[in-house]
Amino acid sequence: MTALATLHNDPTELLKALEQLEVGLCHYDRNGRLTSWNQQFLNLYPELDANEISGKTLEEILTAEPVLARWVTDPETECAEKWIERRLSRHRDPGAPVLIHDSRDRWVEVTEFRTAGGGLLSFHRDITEAKEQRKHAEDQTLLLRATLDSMDQAIAVFDMRMTLRVWNARLIELFDFPEHLMRVGTPVSELVDFMLARGDFVERDRETILNEVIGYLRLERSMISNHRLSSGRILEYTFTPMANGDVILAATDVTLTETARQGLAESEERYALSAAGSNDGLWDWDLRRERIYLSPRWREMLGLAHEDVTDNPAEWFSRIHPEDVARVTKQIDAHLSGTLPHFECEFRVRHADGSYLWMLTRGLAVRSEDGTALRFAGSQTDITGRKRAEQQLVHDALHDALTGLPNRTLFLDLVRKALARLRREPDARFAVAFLDLDRFKIVNESLGHVHGDDLIVATARRFENALRESDTVARLGGDEFAILLEEIETTEEATRLSESLHQSLASPFRLGGKEIFVSASLGVAHSDQGYERPEDILRDAELAMYQAKERGKAQSIAFDNEMRVWPVTPLDLDSDLRRALERDEMRLHYQPIIDIRRGKLAGFEALLRWFHAERGEISPVEFIPVAEETGTIFALSQWALRTAAQQMAEWNAARPSNERLEISVNLSGRQFARPDAVSGIIECLEGVGLPASLLKIEITESTLMADVDRSTQMLDRLKAADIKICVDDFGTGYSSLSYLHTFPIDTLKIDKSFIQDMTSNYQNLEIVRTITMLGQNLRLDVIAEGVETPEQLGQLRALDCQYAQGFLFSKPMSAADATAFLAEDKSW
Repeated sequence: MTALATLHNDPTELLKALEQLEVGLCHYDRNGRLTSWNQQFLNLYPELDANEISGKTLEEILTAEPVLARWVTDPETECAEKWIERRLSRHRDPGAPVLIHDSRDRWVEVTEFRTAGGGLLSFHRDITEAKEQRKHAEDQTLLLRATLDSMDQAIAVFDMRMTLRVWNARLIELFDFPEHLMRVGTPVSELVDFMLARGDFVERDRETILNEVIGYLRLERSMISNHRLSSGRILEYTFTPMANGDVILAATDVTLTETARQGLAESEERYALSAAGSNDGLWDWDLRRERIYLSPRWREMLGLAHEDVTDNPAEWFSRIHPEDVARVTKQIDAHLSGTLPHFECEFRVRHADGSYLWMLTRGLAVRSEDGTALRFAGSQTDITGRKRAEQQLVHDALHDALTGLPNRTLFLDLVRKALARLRREPDARFAVAFLDLDRFKIVNESLGHVHGDDLIVATARRFENALRESDTVARLGGDEFAILLEEIETTEEATRLSESLHQSLASPFRLGGKEIFVSASLGVAHSDQGYERPEDILRDAELAMYQAKERGKAQSIAFDNEMRVWPVTPLDLDSDLRRALERDEMRLHYQPIIDIRRGKLAGFEALLRWFHAERGEISPVEFIPVAEETGTIFALSQWALRTAAQQMAEWNAARPSNERLEISVNLSGRQFARPDAVSGIIECLEGVGLPASLLKIEITESTLMADVDRSTQMLDRLKAADIKICVDDFGTGYSSLSYLHTFPIDTLKIDKSFIQDMTSNYQNLEIVRTITMLGQNLRLDVIAEGVETPEQLGQLRALDCQYAQGFLFSKPMSAADATAFLAEDKSW
């Protein structure tokens, strides 16, 4: 009560005293306004400016742009309004803790309660590490459970209170315990009562039996004891105490070996073993006469007929896998010599069809009075299923679940071995290729993740078919692959092999009833660079791949040392990109759009450019995908729209009213999907004074087709606001023409890939002609993109294409250069 009273009178004093706590604290007054906080609070939310948040309500803080971009990543919904509404509701009526999951994939737990003065005290604790540890613990628990259930021994763990904590499936199988007893906390007395009622104990006095069992569980050293159940099964118990007071009970079925050890006569012993092991193969080796008996079940397990097997012990050993013979022989010798009390070994045995089965073989020697082994008998159990499950677990840990290819862990291990081999054999040169699919994000968003996965799998199969048997292709994640090219004599040979990968993608993929064309950017790093770690050569191959992306995609680039000057990864780009606007590193360049019929300027397309303070200009090909992936694209798009609209308003203010120009601005798929996209655009136009009719929003065909119903609604709202719509890269997407007339669009932009060789490629010319006629029939404007030669311009005029843009008229220009361009008032 004293602390709360102090907080009511002067909250800053208490907060200063709590600065050393590993928790963020802040205080809101009775009017809901933020009055004070500690440094840990600001450390948790670096996007908050102390000067800006003072005196603000939580609602005002949440709706600020930097906060909205980072915090509204709730796993339950991506809708900002709903997230804010739910957060404010918890704030107004504090109670249960609130979780915040921000765009940095960090989790913060917020606990709030009212103070005596009517204010509110808010505790903010970073629980990211705790959640990760909890996830790791869950994974370990699943692995432990799978391991326990794969064991042939029955396992049970009891705590100091003699209650059940852990058990495996084999325990239920051996003891045939009912389901209601298999729960955490079951007292050992209930298990004893069940077994007593079933007749598993010769002694019928409950207290005596229970005290004996508890005595074993409380031993301070390991103990082994045998026990015969009412079913006739003989179990060997091992009690192992643990340091924390728990005890592990391990039960092994030793029915066969115990029967053999009782010293029955040869014929009686054979019958007893056969009756006890109906599902196991039995064997009995007469060491004095070197003869072995193999039961019918033993032969059946290996697909052998009676006449296929003699009584020579070589029949058994000749079928053991060559890699296992030495290990099996060593363990048999150790048991027969008395070094090992039992023989128990897992090894592979050849089936009649040539395959190998995993067998668990147990045996026990029958000895004379002087300890000499006279006979050796035991059982053989088929454990192939369990072994395959274990091998599958190992395989899954080292392979990609979707494609079955090696994953990053296995790939790096293979490269590590290749480096070790290179140190021993200088001529064992190799290369590593890093490959990333171009525009995979568009396919994924347009056709859905299922078809995106199908494309990844199909691509993996093509890569495998294109490579040599000595090469290894791995999937690192997403659409990224890595390839180990071994036995490479020259760098040119690696280049030829990488070209085969490009050729494997030349033919289209058939997905979702559509033909999909895919290309890849590929970087290659060679082993002759003196690498010590596999991570280093993979990093350099990735850097070379980024160079291939920047140089136009669909090509291979070999790594050279100059690329290490700026070893930038997508993570580095994301960090810098988030500060690019505040550092004033973003620029807009403007490319003219020409009215071919009039030969005059019709408007500009605004293109986003990033001039990094250290790296210089960074290609949009490199940073736009990162911005879309991380959500930074929202802030960039708003900035680009506002800047372009303001610039066009200034240019048009100096022009006659009948010569107003239009400005075209690209809208990304993620921006288009936001419910508040249209209202944000309209608000921006009103803020700078540009008429909505002079703005043209460019949206890719793939983005429109990702969700036809949603796209139609969004386009209708844009048209209602008198904003024009242009379909960008028309002809390269995955749309159906049957939908085209339903979209309220104004313009089709023909992709430059069709324009570039239009004058020499008849098929491309026909595509351009068809799109132009389609636009005319639908009363749509058509813009030809990428016009670079007078011949292309002449052909477009002949086709009556109305608009064009490209290097023939001008490259994208800065605002100052575009202003000078306007003053020239050129004609074409």
